[in-house]
Amino acid sequence: MDLNTRRAIFVYEAARLHAVNLRCPIIPKQWDEREEDFKEQFRELIADLCSGKREFQDFEEAHNSWMNKYFDMGWVYGEKYDPENRVHPDLLSYDLLNIKEKVKDEVYVRLVEIAKDCIW
Repeated sequence: MDLNTRRAIFVYEAARLHAVNLRCPIIPKQWDEREEDFKEQFRELIADLCSGKREFQDFEEAHNSWMNKYFDMGWVYGEKYDPENRVHPDLLSYDLLNIKEKVKDEVYVRLVEIAKDCIW
């Protein structure tokens, strides 16, 4: 497994565990159960963030990046989470998110920094 894939899995699974422990309303599937298009775009994003090719100025920018990637993959906003039909209730502006979702964005950004510094 290459370095970038290991970093991507670390960030994804650690963020997923955080969502479990925070008792968030939406807990993502484990990495091995995710769609290939999701894995591909996530590996690319983590590679760009860890290499310095890309960075987030704040947590809102991280959320907007996530939201745009989901839109690119065919997801749409809806009140009820439905991964089979690619419907997600968090596909809305950052200021409308509940506090748990905002904290998830913060944790994600911090996990990228840990992956960059500690996974080699």
